[in-house]
Amino acid sequence: MKEIWGKMVYETIEEIADPAHTALLVIDIQNDHGAHGYLAKNGRDVGWVIEMLPRVKKVLAEARRRDMLIIFHSVTISRDHRAESPAQIRFLNRSPHIMGASNYEVEDTWGHQVLDELERRPEEPWIVKYRSSAFHGTRLDLILRNSKIETAVVMGLVTEGCVEATVRDVLGYGYYPVVLSDCVGSSRQDLHEAALLVMGVRYDVVTSDQLLRAWDTGPRS
Repeated sequence: MKEIWGKMVYETIEEIADPAHTALLVIDIQNDHGAHGYLAKNGRDVGWVIEMLPRVKKVLAEARRRDMLIIFHSVTISRDHRAESPAQIRFLNRSPHIMGASNYEVEDTWGHQVLDELERRPEEPWIVKYRSSAFHGTRLDLILRNSKIETAVVMGLVTEGCVEATVRDVLGYGYYPVVLSDCVGSSRQDLHEAALLVMGVRYDVVTSDQLLRAWDTGPRS
C-alpha cells in the first residue's frame, strides 16, 4: 500500500484482489448464450463462449472455496417492454438477433437465467439488469457496500459491451476494478481486443491464472 493525498491506496494485484475484500461479478453468462440456448439454436457461433467456460468455472470454484461474494447478472429485456426507452430500443435495434427474437434475453424465461453449467447456488445473488452496466437501476452497489467489498473482479459477456460498461461503473462507485482478460469474450474479436486495450490502460487487467496466483500469495489469503 502507498499513501497518496492522505489515503492508503492498494498497489499490487495481491493487495487489490485480496479475497477478504473482493467480490466476483459474473456478467451475462446466460442460457441463451450457451451451447443449447437461443443463439446456438439459431445458427449463431457460440464457440467463443464455450471456449472460455473452463476458466470461468475454475475461478468460480476457487472463489467458492474461499467463501467469497459471487454475484451473477443477466442482461434483460422486459416482457411488456416498459423498461425499454425509445433510445434503448434504438440501441437494441443495432443487434438484429435481439430485435428479431421473441424470447431472447426476455425476463422469466429459461434462456434469460444464469447458464446452468455455472451451477449458481441459492446464496449467490442474481441481479436482473435492463441496461449494460450491472450498476444501473440495480441493488449491486448496496450489496457490495454492505458486504464491506473494496474490489470487484469482473468476468463475462461481452467485452466491449456490458463488461466494459460495468467496469467503468465499478471505479465510478469507488471500488477497485479487476478484469479477467481470458474470462471475458465477444463474438467480434476486433472489438474484444480493442476493449481490452482500452481497459488495460485504465484498469487492472490480468489473466485468470495471474488472479489465482495472487489469491494464493496475497497478504490475507
